[in-house]
Amino acid sequence: MLTILYPELMPIIRQMPVGLLPFNLPGEDRPSLIVKVPKEYILAAKINASFKIYITPVQVEGLMTCGLATAFFDDADEPLVLRTPLFNEDFKNSLLGVLEGGPIDVHFFDELSRELLVYHATVSVPEASRLRLGMSAWVEPSNAVARAILGGIDTYFGLRTQRDDNEAIVVSLDESVYGEGLFIQNLRPNDHEYHGSRGFSQTMLEREEPGHFQEEDIIQCLQMTFPASEIFLSPKRVYDEEEVCDILVMTNSRALIIQAKDSPNIERISRQKLSRKRASTLGALNKAIEQIKGAIGYFRRQPDIVEIIADGVTRSFDLRPRQLKSLIVVKELFGDQFRDYSTLLLGLINEKGVDCIALDYPELFKYCAHLEDESGFFEAYDKVVTFAREHGEYPRLRLGVPENS
Repeated sequence: MLTILYPELMPIIRQMPVGLLPFNLPGEDRPSLIVKVPKEYILAAKINASFKIYITPVQVEGLMTCGLATAFFDDADEPLVLRTPLFNEDFKNSLLGVLEGGPIDVHFFDELSRELLVYHATVSVPEASRLRLGMSAWVEPSNAVARAILGGIDTYFGLRTQRDDNEAIVVSLDESVYGEGLFIQNLRPNDHEYHGSRGFSQTMLEREEPGHFQEEDIIQCLQMTFPASEIFLSPKRVYDEEEVCDILVMTNSRALIIQAKDSPNIERISRQKLSRKRASTLGALNKAIEQIKGAIGYFRRQPDIVEIIADGVTRSFDLRPRQLKSLIVVKELFGDQFRDYSTLLLGLINEKGVDCIALDYPELFKYCAHLEDESGFFEAYDKVVTFAREHGEYPRLRLGVPENS
């Protein structure tokens, strides 16, 4: 495993929020590809023993170029998709070199840089994809061009046909190198300084009982943005020691109540029909909203002061200098259901007078990876809430490609 055999690669992998990374190991004949994506994408690849890469034509600055849409088929019509813009640079040459056909090794990392699966694989490239790459003009990299290519990938992939599916590059996962049931335990002290920590955390790809795994993953994300001293896992009420909320972030100026909802990361759930997944998301959001209401009620139980039990100690916080806000983290949000989500969330805001947004876990990771401090995080948070209040529907921010360049 790269994590053990080549630890010098880890800083590079950690710097990449998600994406594809080609490389060549010393002494190895076959090239390697790192695929860094959320656990649901990895599970879909494992179940299907493959994933596809679409060469998506995009017109930019009067030139016909292309990007990559890497698809992981948990659903035949609407798979999970990783988008990769391509530019006139060495990275593009290296990546297309790995994808030109033949044997490769594929290393799957989740967004927190944990290596979960490794496969000997075979890349099959239809002639149509070769021709499309050969006819593409490569533009110089810039954020404006990146945004245009990413938008073009979305448009193309949303309109793709059976012919496009047939012409996509196929990466077949032929043989698992280290097995498919890895269990990873993190004992790094710096990762576990938050309140309520067990001093370690664990993960695995397939999760029958997701709750605690998800909460610990969320906290690892939050620690990119907030000091560990401000993060509380499962804070408890003082009068009955029941949980106030899943996670609490208590800064000098804000108190953020977080409620998390996940579902098992197993084949049966991955293969559910899209209609079932959509219904599950709405159900999870409704449950989380009711729990948020309960937490808000507890915070308002005493004027100006809230008390919680954390690490076995009762702690008091003055709420007067702190804005009370809330966040719901679910497994997956669907773009065409934001009107439904918005009705529920705005109903909570209107009833309780406390701002609330909902993110799916991959989007929360993007917030924390790209918005590296409290100010940036809540600037984005407030931007989303303000838009929702004005337009009646929550937006999705495109993070990682700044607008001002």
